[in-house]
Amino acid sequence: MATSVATLDHPPPSFATLPTDRKSLSFELADNLLSRGLYSSAQQVIQRIISSSTTLADAISAADFAAGRGVELSLHCYYVLIRRVMGFGDFQFARAIYFHGIVDRGLEPDSNIVNSVIVCLAKLGDLEGALVLFDRLWDKGWMPCEAAGDTVLRGLYEQKRFLEALVYFTRITNLKVHVGFWCFNILIDGLCKQGHLVEALKVFDVMRDRTGLPPTVHLLKSLFFGFCKKGICVDAERVCREMEEHGFFVDAVMYSSLINAYCKHNDLRMAIMVFFRMLKMGCEPDKYTYTTLIQGFLKMGYPDKGLIMYNQMLDLGMQPDLVTAQSIISGYCQNGKVDSAMEFLDSMARSSLVPSVHNYTSLLSALYKQNRFSNAKVLFRNMLDRGVIPDHVTFLILMKNLPKGQELELAFFILRAIARNGCRLDPCLLSVSPEICSTVDLQYEIEIILLEIVRSNCNLANVSFGIYISALCESGKFEAALASFETLRGLGCRPLPFTFNSLIKGLCKHGLRQEVKYLLGIMQKHEIVPDFATFLILVREFCTQNDLTSAFDVLDEMKQCGIKPTVAIYDCIIGCLTKGGKMSEAETWFMKMIETGLDPDEMICVTMINGYFRNKQSQKALSLFDVMVKNGIQPTRFSYNALMKGLVKNKMAPCALTAVMRAHDGPSISMWASLAHFLSPWIRMQSDYYVVSSALYVNETVWQRVTGVAILHYSNSHGPAASPLPEAANDIYY
Repeated sequence: MATSVATLDHPPPSFATLPTDRKSLSFELADNLLSRGLYSSAQQVIQRIISSSTTLADAISAADFAAGRGVELSLHCYYVLIRRVMGFGDFQFARAIYFHGIVDRGLEPDSNIVNSVIVCLAKLGDLEGALVLFDRLWDKGWMPCEAAGDTVLRGLYEQKRFLEALVYFTRITNLKVHVGFWCFNILIDGLCKQGHLVEALKVFDVMRDRTGLPPTVHLLKSLFFGFCKKGICVDAERVCREMEEHGFFVDAVMYSSLINAYCKHNDLRMAIMVFFRMLKMGCEPDKYTYTTLIQGFLKMGYPDKGLIMYNQMLDLGMQPDLVTAQSIISGYCQNGKVDSAMEFLDSMARSSLVPSVHNYTSLLSALYKQNRFSNAKVLFRNMLDRGVIPDHVTFLILMKNLPKGQELELAFFILRAIARNGCRLDPCLLSVSPEICSTVDLQYEIEIILLEIVRSNCNLANVSFGIYISALCESGKFEAALASFETLRGLGCRPLPFTFNSLIKGLCKHGLRQEVKYLLGIMQKHEIVPDFATFLILVREFCTQNDLTSAFDVLDEMKQCGIKPTVAIYDCIIGCLTKGGKMSEAETWFMKMIETGLDPDEMICVTMINGYFRNKQSQKALSLFDVMVKNGIQPTRFSYNALMKGLVKNKMAPCALTAVMRAHDGPSISMWASLAHFLSPWIRMQSDYYVVSSALYVNETVWQRVTGVAILHYSNSHGPAASPLPEAANDIYY
């Protein structure tokens, strides 16, 4: 039974189509042929009417004419009808014809129909349906048309499904179907941005073979930046040479990216060579180039050379920004040169740079690490006197270095500073109590300040609430913290990730997992994606509780969010494994971290070293320490202490002394003191120290250091030394 096209769900035309003489004659001819029993000839006439129709209404009327006379449209006639309807722009109606006229009737469409419907479905946004039909073409060995191939590839490109697009691209090109130059460009660019460089190069080679055209500058840059991002500097250099061969100019951004790639992989020598080549080629370095090199010097432990580059920027008239300045300060602090960092902070005014709160927080943290509490206090006062507004990071650094129980007092002080420097409010006028006698009074005073900050500045109010909530959590006042959190939400503010993290950390520590789930649900409701800090808090707390199953669940959630674990997260997992004696698994995770492109830092190396010593694998610990130094990680006292303690515990004291002697800036008194401290539980005679030290030929200055420390620790452990000290460095005592 014939299906009437008019019965399909299609809006009627808004105008009447007047039949022309030719159309009327065609219908009369079809009727005449049918009356004579020439069914096939009548079908051909109807097909010609459809193919020559000038409007959608004409095409529909021809199909309805056939249905009204019981004439079944042939597959080719359906193909012509679908093509005409698509040509008039009604893809929805063309889709309906395919499904109701062909599929529902159990007809087997041919390759022409399938190709047309692929285009139709893709135009309607039904890419999955188009791909199913394209796979059908492939399975049956039919040739896809150029339009079908282009449409499918375009749809996959728009959804950034480049690896999947590569599969279809390969099928199409293997069948020698023509693809436009744009197909190559977009696919290579997309694969490069997603890090699939091997696949991108394959498409690049196919493009050269198929088109014979030279690559565009955009295409070469896509490959170049992809290699730089992956740290494949050799191939990035090769692309540079090819660009120059084609007459393209390698610009400052490209040189800077290559320098950055070398610096990230601790190859400072090659980074400097690229910098000199850049100058030789007449390409002027920009601010980003200098900042990249500065960060490279700082990372490798050469802050003074970084400062030289910074001053060179100034001499060239470049205005460094706060990011560059922060890099210098952070570099000095990381290398223990806090005084140099403070001098640089004071010099920032000469380059018209006003220090930010981030500059101060880096210095405060470094001063506290060196136990320079009075200097930190002076610096913090100077920061406030200069009108800098403290933030939640400032609060966290100060809170970490204050005695337990003073969190609310610190929050009160910080919030008063925010009110004064950020909102131009006089904190003295906000106080309602002449004297604060209890925690309740203090909380009341804080809430009054918060109310005024809310009225003045919503952004600062968000930060201030986060500080107060963090202080409440550290004080164990979770009910008050959650109440303040709800107050913040009630004000219409979107809580900062820091605020969520403070609550999650406190609740995790006390095993309140249901409350943690509640907070994570709120984050999802506010469309706040948990950040690295959130996941680190969860993983760290689960690992502290030896709950690796829950920690791995967090890693799975990170994967679903498209977030890669940081080195700190790997450190938590590895630390938990080593404490449980699972060194083999710890090594697997350590290698997994490196394979993801993350560079180990000092902290995670020390975690592995401690694990090796704990599991009686001293040689592996020593090897890892050597690799750490070779890769540009300058060991601090933290690393040396771990190494010395582990070696002494594993009865390898001479190796511990050797490690001290190889210190980057020479052994310090504190290192000798640490070594003597680790030795003290195992010694029975003061001469044991000398057996250790005489194993090495040291100079007199070093000898005086080690023997002096030995006397101190021996006396503290066993009383005054009974025998005289050796006078020379190379005297042997057994």
